Amino acid sequence: MELFSISIDTRSDHEKEAFRRILSDKQKELHKRCKQLKFAFSAAEARVTWTCSGKLPLSTWTLSAEELRRLISEAVTAYIMEEREQELAARLLYSEFEFDDEEEAERILQCYFQLLSNEGEAAQYWQSRRRKLVEGIDQCLLEGPELNLNGFLTFRLHTYEQELRDLAEYAVDEFILDQQYEEFVSLLKYFVYFQEPKMPIVHVIHKGEEDFLLLDGNLRPIERPQEDGLIIERLDQEMEIEDMIVSTLIAVSPARMIIHTRNPDLPVIMTLAQIFDNRAQICCSCPECSVFLGSGRMMT
Repeated sequence: MELFSISIDTRSDHEKEAFRRILSDKQKELHKRCKQLKFAFSAAEARVTWTCSGKLPLSTWTLSAEELRRLISEAVTAYIMEEREQELAARLLYSEFEFDDEEEAERILQCYFQLLSNEGEAAQYWQSRRRKLVEGIDQCLLEGPELNLNGFLTFRLHTYEQELRDLAEYAVDEFILDQQYEEFVSLLKYFVYFQEPKMPIVHVIHKGEEDFLLLDGNLRPIERPQEDGLIIERLDQEMEIEDMIVSTLIAVSPARMIIHTRNPDLPVIMTLAQIFDNRAQICCSCPECSVFLGSGRMMT
Protein backbone atom coordinates (compact mmCIF):
# COMPACT_ATOMS: atom_id res chain seq x y z
CA MET A 1 0.00 0.00 0.00
CA GLU A 2 1.30 3.46 -0.89
CA LEU A 3 1.76 5.49 2.31
CA PHE A 4 3.31 8.74 1.12
CA SER A 5 4.49 10.30 -2.11
CA ILE A 6 6.71 13.37 -2.33
CA SER A 7 7.10 15.00 -5.73
CA ILE A 8 8.94 17.99 -7.15
CA ASP A 9 9.06 19.64 -10.56
CA THR A 10 12.74 19.95 -11.43
CA ARG A 11 14.44 22.35 -13.80
CA SER A 12 17.59 20.40 -14.54
CA ASP A 13 19.24 17.00 -14.33
CA HIS A 14 21.24 18.33 -11.39
CA GLU A 15 18.03 18.97 -9.42
CA LYS A 16 16.74 15.49 -10.23
CA GLU A 17 20.00 13.92 -9.11
CA ALA A 18 20.08 15.97 -5.90
CA PHE A 19 16.52 14.94 -5.04
CA ARG A 20 17.35 11.26 -5.59
CA ARG A 21 20.71 11.42 -3.82
CA ILE A 22 19.60 13.14 -0.63
CA LEU A 23 16.40 11.16 -0.18
CA SER A 24 18.17 7.89 -1.07
CA ASP A 25 20.60 8.53 1.78
CA LYS A 26 17.72 9.21 4.16
CA GLN A 27 15.67 6.21 3.10
CA LYS A 28 18.51 3.90 4.14
CA GLU A 29 18.09 5.19 7.68
CA LEU A 30 14.31 4.78 7.40
CA HIS A 31 14.65 1.22 6.19
CA LYS A 32 16.85 0.37 9.16
CA ARG A 33 14.15 1.64 11.50
CA CYS A 34 11.40 -0.32 9.74
CA LYS A 35 12.14 -3.23 7.41
CA GLN A 36 8.54 -3.28 6.16
CA LEU A 37 9.02 0.02 4.28
CA LYS A 38 9.64 0.06 0.54
CA PHE A 39 10.83 3.10 -1.41
CA ALA A 40 10.87 3.95 -5.09
CA PHE A 41 11.66 6.86 -7.39
CA SER A 42 9.75 7.58 -10.59
CA ALA A 43 10.01 10.36 -13.16
CA ALA A 44 7.58 11.83 -15.66
CA GLU A 45 9.32 14.50 -17.69
CA ALA A 46 10.41 17.21 -15.22
CA ARG A 47 8.55 15.77 -12.22
CA VAL A 48 10.32 13.34 -9.89
CA THR A 49 8.36 11.43 -7.23
CA TRP A 50 9.61 9.62 -4.15
CA THR A 51 7.15 6.98 -2.95
CA CYS A 52 7.00 5.17 0.37
CA SER A 53 4.88 2.04 0.64
CA GLY A 54 4.41 -0.85 3.05
CA LYS A 55 2.16 -3.69 4.05
CA LEU A 56 -0.60 -3.26 6.58
CA PRO A 57 -1.51 -3.61 9.42
CA LEU A 58 0.62 -0.99 11.12
CA SER A 59 0.48 -3.00 14.35
CA THR A 60 3.12 -5.33 12.86
CA TRP A 61 5.56 -2.49 12.25
CA THR A 62 8.50 -1.46 14.41
CA LEU A 63 7.46 2.23 14.40
CA SER A 64 4.17 4.10 14.56
CA ALA A 65 2.50 6.06 11.78
CA GLU A 66 3.39 9.27 13.64
CA GLU A 67 7.04 8.28 13.82
CA LEU A 68 7.07 7.38 10.12
CA ARG A 69 5.51 10.69 9.16
CA ARG A 70 8.07 12.51 11.27
CA LEU A 71 10.99 10.64 9.71
CA ILE A 72 9.67 11.32 6.21
CA SER A 73 9.33 15.00 7.13
CA GLU A 74 12.91 15.09 8.39
CA ALA A 75 14.16 13.48 5.18
CA VAL A 76 12.35 16.02 2.99
CA THR A 77 13.57 18.84 5.23
CA ALA A 78 17.16 17.68 4.68
CA TYR A 79 16.63 18.02 0.92
CA ILE A 80 15.13 21.52 1.20
CA MET A 81 17.84 22.86 3.49
CA GLU A 82 20.72 21.32 1.58
CA GLU A 83 19.55 21.94 -1.97
CA ARG A 84 16.93 24.68 -2.03
CA GLU A 85 17.43 26.97 0.96
CA GLN A 86 20.16 29.18 -0.48
CA GLU A 87 18.14 29.68 -3.65
CA LEU A 88 15.05 30.63 -1.62
CA ALA A 89 17.11 32.96 0.56
CA ALA A 90 18.81 34.69 -2.39
CA ARG A 91 15.48 35.22 -4.14
CA LEU A 92 14.02 36.75 -0.97
CA LEU A 93 17.05 39.00 -0.43
CA TYR A 94 17.01 40.41 -3.96
CA SER A 95 13.23 40.86 -3.98
CA GLU A 96 13.07 42.84 -0.73
CA PHE A 97 16.27 44.91 -0.78
CA GLU A 98 17.87 47.26 -3.28
CA PHE A 99 21.65 47.38 -3.69
CA ASP A 100 23.93 50.04 -5.11
CA ASP A 101 26.07 47.63 -7.10
CA GLU A 102 26.70 43.95 -7.77
CA GLU A 103 29.78 43.74 -5.55
CA GLU A 104 27.85 45.08 -2.56
CA ALA A 105 25.01 42.65 -3.22
CA GLU A 106 27.43 39.71 -3.48
CA ARG A 107 29.15 40.61 -0.20
CA ILE A 108 25.81 40.81 1.59
CA LEU A 109 24.69 37.54 0.03
CA GLN A 110 27.82 35.75 1.26
CA CYS A 111 27.27 37.17 4.75
CA TYR A 112 23.67 35.98 4.53
CA PHE A 113 24.75 32.47 3.54
CA GLN A 114 27.06 32.33 6.56
CA LEU A 115 24.08 33.13 8.78
CA LEU A 116 22.22 30.23 7.16
CA SER A 117 24.96 27.71 7.95
CA ASN A 118 24.90 25.07 10.67
CA GLU A 119 28.10 26.35 12.24
CA GLY A 120 28.92 28.42 15.30
CA GLU A 121 26.28 30.84 16.56
CA ALA A 122 24.29 30.39 13.33
CA ALA A 123 23.52 26.77 14.31
CA GLN A 124 20.67 27.81 16.62
CA TYR A 125 18.90 29.59 13.75
CA TRP A 126 19.52 26.58 11.51
CA GLN A 127 17.89 24.31 14.07
CA SER A 128 14.91 26.65 14.39
CA ARG A 129 14.34 26.71 10.61
CA ARG A 130 14.74 22.94 10.45
CA ARG A 131 12.12 22.51 13.16
CA LYS A 132 9.64 24.75 11.34
CA LEU A 133 10.14 22.86 8.08
CA VAL A 134 9.72 19.46 9.76
CA GLU A 135 6.56 20.62 11.50
CA GLY A 136 5.16 22.11 8.30
CA ILE A 137 5.80 19.00 6.22
CA ASP A 138 4.48 16.76 8.98
CA GLN A 139 1.24 18.78 9.04
CA CYS A 140 0.87 18.51 5.25
CA LEU A 141 1.36 14.74 5.34
CA LEU A 142 -1.19 14.51 8.16
CA GLU A 143 -3.69 16.29 5.90
CA GLY A 144 -2.97 14.03 2.93
CA PRO A 145 -0.38 11.46 1.81
CA GLU A 146 0.65 13.33 -1.35
CA LEU A 147 2.94 16.33 -1.15
CA ASN A 148 4.16 18.45 -4.03
CA LEU A 149 7.19 20.39 -2.85
CA ASN A 150 6.78 23.20 -5.37
CA GLY A 151 3.40 24.08 -3.92
CA PHE A 152 4.66 23.57 -0.39
CA LEU A 153 7.64 25.89 -0.92
CA THR A 154 5.38 28.51 -2.47
CA PHE A 155 2.35 28.53 -0.17
CA ARG A 156 3.07 26.76 3.13
CA LEU A 157 6.29 28.31 4.46
CA HIS A 158 5.21 31.54 6.16
CA THR A 159 6.98 31.06 9.50
CA TYR A 160 10.06 29.61 7.81
CA GLU A 161 10.18 32.49 5.32
CA GLN A 162 9.91 34.98 8.17
CA GLU A 163 13.07 33.53 9.71
CA LEU A 164 14.83 33.86 6.35
CA ARG A 165 13.60 37.44 6.13
CA ASP A 166 14.83 38.28 9.64
CA LEU A 167 18.27 36.89 8.84
CA ALA A 168 18.34 38.81 5.55
CA GLU A 169 17.64 42.05 7.42
CA TYR A 170 20.35 41.18 9.91
CA ALA A 171 22.85 40.51 7.10
CA VAL A 172 22.08 43.87 5.49
CA ASP A 173 22.36 45.70 8.83
CA GLU A 174 25.68 43.97 9.59
CA PHE A 175 27.03 44.91 6.18
CA ILE A 176 26.10 48.56 6.69
CA LEU A 177 27.70 48.61 10.15
CA ASP A 178 30.85 46.91 8.84
CA GLN A 179 31.04 49.41 5.99
CA GLN A 180 30.68 52.33 8.37
CA TYR A 181 33.30 50.78 10.65
CA GLU A 182 35.76 50.29 7.77
CA GLU A 183 35.24 53.88 6.63
CA PHE A 184 35.81 55.23 10.13
CA VAL A 185 38.95 53.11 10.62
CA SER A 186 40.28 54.50 7.34
CA LEU A 187 39.54 58.02 8.58
CA LEU A 188 41.40 57.34 11.83
CA LYS A 189 44.35 55.88 9.94
CA TYR A 190 44.49 59.00 7.75
CA PHE A 191 44.29 61.24 10.83
CA VAL A 192 47.10 59.38 12.62
CA TYR A 193 49.30 59.48 9.50
CA PHE A 194 49.35 63.29 9.48
CA GLN A 195 49.41 63.74 13.25
CA GLU A 196 52.66 64.89 14.84
CA PRO A 197 53.95 62.49 17.55
CA LYS A 198 53.58 63.74 21.13
CA MET A 199 55.22 60.79 22.92
CA PRO A 200 58.19 58.70 21.79
CA ILE A 201 56.69 55.34 22.75
CA VAL A 202 53.59 53.81 24.32
CA HIS A 203 53.20 50.26 25.59
CA VAL A 204 49.68 48.85 25.17
CA ILE A 205 49.30 45.92 27.57
CA HIS A 206 46.39 43.70 26.57
CA LYS A 207 45.71 41.70 29.73
CA GLY A 208 42.81 39.79 28.17
CA GLU A 209 39.30 40.34 26.85
CA GLU A 210 38.63 44.10 27.28
CA ASP A 211 41.30 44.74 29.92
CA PHE A 212 43.99 47.15 28.67
CA LEU A 213 46.78 49.07 30.36
CA LEU A 214 48.61 51.97 28.69
CA LEU A 215 52.20 52.70 29.81
CA ASP A 216 54.75 55.27 28.72
CA GLY A 217 58.40 54.56 27.90
CA ASN A 218 59.21 54.35 31.62
CA LEU A 219 56.36 51.85 32.14
CA ARG A 220 54.26 54.38 34.04
CA PRO A 221 50.48 54.48 33.51
CA ILE A 222 49.24 57.03 31.01
CA GLU A 223 46.30 59.17 31.98
CA ARG A 224 43.88 60.06 29.24
CA PRO A 225 44.39 63.70 28.26
CA GLN A 226 41.51 66.07 27.66
CA GLU A 227 40.99 66.53 23.94
CA ASP A 228 38.31 68.46 22.07
CA GLY A 229 38.97 67.17 18.56
CA LEU A 230 36.20 65.88 16.32
CA ILE A 231 37.77 62.41 16.08
CA ILE A 232 37.94 62.04 19.86
CA GLU A 233 34.41 63.37 20.26
CA ARG A 234 33.02 60.83 17.80
CA LEU A 235 34.88 57.99 19.50
CA ASP A 236 33.57 59.09 22.89
CA GLN A 237 29.95 58.85 21.74
CA GLU A 238 29.90 55.05 22.04
CA MET A 239 32.35 54.78 24.96
CA GLU A 240 33.13 51.17 24.17
CA ILE A 241 36.46 49.87 25.48
CA GLU A 242 38.00 49.68 21.99
CA ASP A 243 36.96 53.27 21.22
CA MET A 244 38.32 54.53 24.54
CA ILE A 245 41.70 52.89 23.96
CA VAL A 246 41.90 54.26 20.42
CA SER A 247 40.88 57.76 21.46
CA THR A 248 43.50 57.82 24.22
CA LEU A 249 46.22 56.60 21.86
CA ILE A 250 45.26 59.18 19.24
CA ALA A 251 45.31 61.90 21.90
CA VAL A 252 48.82 60.99 23.12
CA SER A 253 49.97 60.33 19.53
CA PRO A 254 52.95 57.99 20.10
CA ALA A 255 55.77 57.89 17.56
CA ARG A 256 56.00 54.16 18.29
CA MET A 257 53.45 51.84 19.86
CA ILE A 258 54.07 48.31 21.08
CA ILE A 259 50.98 46.18 21.61
CA HIS A 260 51.74 43.42 24.11
CA THR A 261 49.22 40.60 23.83
CA ARG A 262 48.80 36.86 23.90
CA ASN A 263 45.91 37.06 21.41
CA PRO A 264 47.24 38.91 18.34
CA ASP A 265 44.37 37.79 16.11
CA LEU A 266 41.63 39.47 18.16
CA PRO A 267 39.69 42.14 16.22
CA VAL A 268 40.62 44.88 18.71
CA ILE A 269 44.34 44.14 18.31
CA MET A 270 44.10 44.02 14.53
CA THR A 271 42.17 47.32 14.53
CA LEU A 272 44.85 49.06 16.61
CA ALA A 273 47.57 47.76 14.31
CA GLN A 274 45.60 48.86 11.25
CA ILE A 275 44.96 52.40 12.52
CA PHE A 276 48.53 53.08 13.66
CA ASP A 277 50.06 51.20 10.74
CA ASN A 278 53.88 51.46 10.69
CA ARG A 279 53.91 53.06 14.13
CA ALA A 280 52.53 49.85 15.65
CA GLN A 281 54.28 46.63 16.57
CA ILE A 282 52.64 43.52 18.04
CA CYS A 283 54.65 41.77 20.73
CA CYS A 284 53.93 38.37 22.23
CA SER A 285 57.12 38.09 24.28
CA CYS A 286 59.52 40.67 25.68
CA PRO A 287 60.86 41.71 29.12
CA GLU A 288 58.19 44.41 29.49
CA CYS A 289 55.13 42.30 28.68
CA SER A 290 56.43 39.19 30.44
CA VAL A 291 55.97 41.04 33.72
CA PHE A 292 52.27 41.46 32.97
CA LEU A 293 51.48 38.55 30.68
CA GLY A 294 54.04 35.81 31.29
CA SER A 295 56.09 34.14 28.55
CA GLY A 296 55.08 34.27 24.87
CA ARG A 297 56.44 35.08 21.42
CA MET A 298 57.32 38.17 19.38
CA MET A 299 55.51 39.37 16.26
CA THR A 300 56.21 42.24 13.91
